[in-house]
Amino acid sequence: MLIRPEHWLFSIKAFVSGMLALAVAFWFDLPRPYWALATVYVASQPLSGATASKAFYRVIGTLAGAAMAVLLVPNLVNAPPVLVLAIALWSGLCLYFSILDRTPRGYAFMLAGYTTTIIGFPAVDAPAEIFDLALARGEEILVGISSAALVSSLILPRSVGPVVAERVELWLADARTAARDALCQADAATSRTHWLRLAGDTAQIETLAAHLPFEAAFDWRAVALVRQLVSRMLMTLPEISATRDVAAELDALGGPSPRMASLIALMDDALAAPDAHAFARLASHLARVSAAFSPLSCWRDVLELNLACRLLDLAQLFSDSMRISTALAADAPGRAGPLSFPIETKRRRHTERGRAAVAGATLSVALILCCSFWILTSWPEGAAAAMMTAVAGSLFAASDDPAPAIGRFASWSAVAVGISGAYVFCVFPQVHSFETLALSLAPALLVFGLFIAEPKTFVPGVALGILTPSAMALQRAYDANAEAFLNSGLAMVAGMTIAAATTAILRTAGAKWRAADFAHANETALAEVADLRRETSAMGAMFDRLSLLAPLVEATREPLPDALRQLRAGLNLVDARRARAALPGRARRRLDAALLHIRRGCRRHEPLNDDVLAALHRAMRALRLEETADRSALLALAGLRRCLFPNVAIAPLELSEPSS
Repeated sequence: MLIRPEHWLFSIKAFVSGMLALAVAFWFDLPRPYWALATVYVASQPLSGATASKAFYRVIGTLAGAAMAVLLVPNLVNAPPVLVLAIALWSGLCLYFSILDRTPRGYAFMLAGYTTTIIGFPAVDAPAEIFDLALARGEEILVGISSAALVSSLILPRSVGPVVAERVELWLADARTAARDALCQADAATSRTHWLRLAGDTAQIETLAAHLPFEAAFDWRAVALVRQLVSRMLMTLPEISATRDVAAELDALGGPSPRMASLIALMDDALAAPDAHAFARLASHLARVSAAFSPLSCWRDVLELNLACRLLDLAQLFSDSMRISTALAADAPGRAGPLSFPIETKRRRHTERGRAAVAGATLSVALILCCSFWILTSWPEGAAAAMMTAVAGSLFAASDDPAPAIGRFASWSAVAVGISGAYVFCVFPQVHSFETLALSLAPALLVFGLFIAEPKTFVPGVALGILTPSAMALQRAYDANAEAFLNSGLAMVAGMTIAAATTAILRTAGAKWRAADFAHANETALAEVADLRRETSAMGAMFDRLSLLAPLVEATREPLPDALRQLRAGLNLVDARRARAALPGRARRRLDAALLHIRRGCRRHEPLNDDVLAALHRAMRALRLEETADRSALLALAGLRRCLFPNVAIAPLELSEPSS
């Protein structure tokens, strides 16, 4: 693991926050001060905005979970099966909404679920004290949250804004490289690597930017800039993909004409020496060339006009993105100036209700199994096991295959118990003041902080940071009981093991199934967009699925449906629908027939047949023969033909009217 200065900064700040939380908890004589220390390592993030965001939603989730525990336990304590079922269903429902809501707000739902188990299960033996327990637990958690947020914002805060701006600059550099490779026809593996990285980085930038409203010096203009930028970043991906395909087809026909070759050279020069004004000037030149492009006597002419339009779109997108990036990186974000590429498709988040329901049901089943064993065996530490089942089953539920991560969490929890035992029985007997306690804890907690700061070691870091203080059960006065310590430690590991085993059995559909589901949803969206009888916003969700698909493709390591082609097909369908109103009667009828064939084929979720291809060719011939026809409709159909039938070559005279 490469330890960077920012890792040390985060670790030191987390340690200072932890000691502050522990001191405050001791000062107010809270019953379980170690919960305040553990909460610090749950809430702390390397960026101050992310820490404040997590702290804010953790407060909301904690209060909601505590309120539910106070409501359920006294009323159902005399019917343990009913109480277990109620808490399990509540936790599963909260996890369901947490996975559906992919914004930072989703954290509040998850916290509301497992906080109820943390407060409710230990109170079943003394239900009359549930309110006091909920109040104390809430105070301990709030002390930890407040300490983490305070230290993060006061001691060398790392703002989200500059990190977002830096990521955007790297993204733009990668996008320019991808565009140059598309023009020079880099191999398919290189193209796949480009779009995976660009789509994944776009999702990460959007996730980071979601924490901007929680910055101390928050500016709403920065959020508006990021929204404008992300929309253009996502649009850049299908444009680069389309450029590559058109350029490849032109090469197969003998290469571009001298006029087209000069435009490609101009674009390559602009990509090599990036400048927003240079891209704007190139866009103006490409707009003039595209408007005067004629004639369209054959398929090659259609391809060259299509490529000119793709280059125009890329020049406008890069110009806009660089303007927005410059405005975002400024000390006081302002307007990016006039933007040339219109974004007409409103982003809409894809909802995976089935996946969320399976995750919630899995957590509920795991809790019911653990609690059933607790009740049937009268296990003294059953409450601790049930708590850890809920925590471990919730923390990693959003991943496609949570079982390995939960298993690693359980393994590292055993390490945490071992470290805690060394402290409790060897170190703490020599500690006689808070200062010496802090010094003794420093080596372990600083290492835990370094682990959390590095994404590759995040899971072990969180396990050690949360569970080591919990297993230590720090109090104002030293009181060690070997039997109680061992039973509690085993219960924590057992609870996580139950969560891992249940998840491994019930959540068998992983990344490959999810990617196939995305492809199925995209086909449904294409059928909706091709349906002329209604308006639809299905394209917005296709953009969202593109950003979600990148990590899935890397995880499966198997060929998957090309989401970029599906997205490009959808954009071409939108263009065709928009252009049809200006078409004369015969051309419009041919276009409508082609869209009808596409709608029927996509609705059946089967490979499109030759009838669809023939309908597209008939519509293209009708459009080419109509001098008054809108060229955008012809370009849209040409794009659809390439997206839907990428491996079918077109004959040189195929756009000519067949002889009688």
